[in-house]
Amino acid sequence: MKTAHDILREVKEAQIELIRFVYTDNDGVIRSYAATAEALEGDLETGHNFAIAMPFFSVLDDLVPGTRFGCTGELAAVPDPATFRILPHVPRTAMVLCDFRQKTDHAPCGLCARSLLKEYLAGLEYEVYAAFENEFYLITRDEDGCYTPWDRSLCFATTGMNQHYPVIADMVRNLRAQGLRVEKYYPEYGRGQVEIVYACDHALQAADNQVYFRETVRGVAQQHGLIASFMPKPFQELAGSGAHLHLSLFKDGRNLLFDRADPYGLSRTGKYFLGGLLKHLKAICAFTASTVNSYKRLVPHHWASAYACWGPDNREAALRVVSGMKGREEASFNIEIKPVDAACNPYLAVLATLAAGISGIENQIEPGLPVLTDPYELTDEKRQKRGITRLPKTLGEAILALAADEFYRKLLGEVFWDEYIMLKRYAWIRYIEHISDWEIRTYLETF
Repeated sequence: MKTAHDILREVKEAQIELIRFVYTDNDGVIRSYAATAEALEGDLETGHNFAIAMPFFSVLDDLVPGTRFGCTGELAAVPDPATFRILPHVPRTAMVLCDFRQKTDHAPCGLCARSLLKEYLAGLEYEVYAAFENEFYLITRDEDGCYTPWDRSLCFATTGMNQHYPVIADMVRNLRAQGLRVEKYYPEYGRGQVEIVYACDHALQAADNQVYFRETVRGVAQQHGLIASFMPKPFQELAGSGAHLHLSLFKDGRNLLFDRADPYGLSRTGKYFLGGLLKHLKAICAFTASTVNSYKRLVPHHWASAYACWGPDNREAALRVVSGMKGREEASFNIEIKPVDAACNPYLAVLATLAAGISGIENQIEPGLPVLTDPYELTDEKRQKRGITRLPKTLGEAILALAADEFYRKLLGEVFWDEYIMLKRYAWIRYIEHISDWEIRTYLETF
């Protein structure tokens, strides 16, 4: 385990000048302050003081009306030495991830998603493995401020790979230098859209890896004069970008979700895990599809998942049971949660999905029959008979589902749960009050 002494030595040897103390707020924005090398030793011990409102500062960069947190009170962003990384894409710069703690004694504060995930994992009897599977766009911006996909490559086309090579190779090198085990890359379905896949890891590390990934991809793209955007649906006519979350549970070296004798490879434990996810899936969307834009992606018949159901290797089901690879059937078997995008706070996404699945195991919740086709192609009557319901169509609907789900009030605590609902409701209200270009074009001269 890396210590503060190890960090100070590495900083000196690598002649690091600035060290970013990074946290992800509960609205999914990655924020930081930077300590100089001279001030690092003290900051490693005490952390940096922030206003108590900062964990719930909004993506609109302001406080939510009605929040209980304002100008009084402070928290400490306390660095986790194990997360220290030298940033290969930023000269003489390093970063370390932080947890929000009480300022005076560094006791838990109840407002930090990363801390809540750590505390939850510590109480489990399972080893939890997870990975985010990210799609993003490489984009140029012209002098008029117009955004355009960087290339016009077809899905998986090698012509796109040729154009991407200098940027993607740089990203891969930088990610690997920070400990991410990059496995695959390819041009995705949208023009200018890319997917880079890295290996699964223990659940907390997987959430940390998502922060490293977003930061590195955006930083490297910027160096190449590009914008790397994880916005869920940046272009009306092109495919949306997801960050599908893969989960598996192990105990004593066994994958508890897997059963070789089952037609779909799914164990009884795995079925209960699915049952818990399905029970809470609409509320989960408030954590995993956490922006107003997220729901422009979650539409039927687009391989993005729009219905609460499960299916083996079914890319239109919200929960895809991923069959294992030949020779690694058990090791690679997992459950994919599809209504997830990279705008979310990764710690909340892992916590919300994992806890729901575990509750399904504890309460032996049956998931119903698998869906073996596109659920959109079923009639309303058949979907209703099978209990296949539509996922929330808007952030507003997801907020209502979360507000009605007592499970998350108990999991997160009253204060966190209430503040998170206010945070998301604020974004939704600001969105629906905004007058869009579409409204101007449609109504201004019509009426």
